[in-house]
Amino acid sequence: MDREGGAAEAVDQASGAVVTRGRVYVRWSDAVAERLLARLAAGEFLYRIARDDGMPTPEAVAKWAKERPAFGERLRAARAEGGRPQGARGPVSTFCKGIAAEICERVCEGESLTRIGADPTMPSLSTIQAWRRQNGVFDEEVRQAKEVMGERFCDVGWALAEAATPETAYLTHVKLTHARWMAGVMAPRVARLKPMEPEKPRQMRTILFRHFKVEVDEATGEKKVVSYCPNPITGQVEREDTPGWTQSGDRFTASLPGNRKTGEGR
Repeated sequence: MDREGGAAEAVDQASGAVVTRGRVYVRWSDAVAERLLARLAAGEFLYRIARDDGMPTPEAVAKWAKERPAFGERLRAARAEGGRPQGARGPVSTFCKGIAAEICERVCEGESLTRIGADPTMPSLSTIQAWRRQNGVFDEEVRQAKEVMGERFCDVGWALAEAATPETAYLTHVKLTHARWMAGVMAPRVARLKPMEPEKPRQMRTILFRHFKVEVDEATGEKKVVSYCPNPITGQVEREDTPGWTQSGDRFTASLPGNRKTGEGR
């Protein structure tokens, strides 16, 4: 079969040498396109696929994608599914939609991510957490699955309460306390017992730096030290020996040196 953009190689039966026969061409066919897309979706590199007989070169694939928009869309989707979206660099992502769905289903059934990660048939806990960081959709699905788990703990708690006897009251209390805590952690928006206090806004502390200057009293001719301080509200510099002057600002305002507080004057 012809192959576009590549060189066909054959082995000379007499000498055993590899003989290059020149560039050949692989024509478009639905069968070739399907095989190509399947291998890309499985995580194979395009340049490695192109080395196989009967497969097009990367240049031919780019030409097909340009001439056939539907194939181009499927090509991008296959690359993304295989962990190699267009323009991606670095190692191939191991994320798998099927395994991600199974993880969420098992979380809904009450299994922890730690236990799922310990299953030899599933990704490790570190891999699952890496998937959550890399894939926002998967992270949201895990969060929703945890909320389902939280509701499940509520049901488990009610079953424990109904089955309690005077002999098992203490043990039931211990289990209910932990189930209640787990429900609050897994579904904080609907099962948290104590509402979280809103975060307090940060208090801004204003520090004003006073400036001192030596001036000569026009009336007496004596030298004296005069201090100036900026007004935190207007931004203007005010002379502190002005009659009736007081430090402006709120209770978090102070001027240095001297650590003069708001409301204090000369």
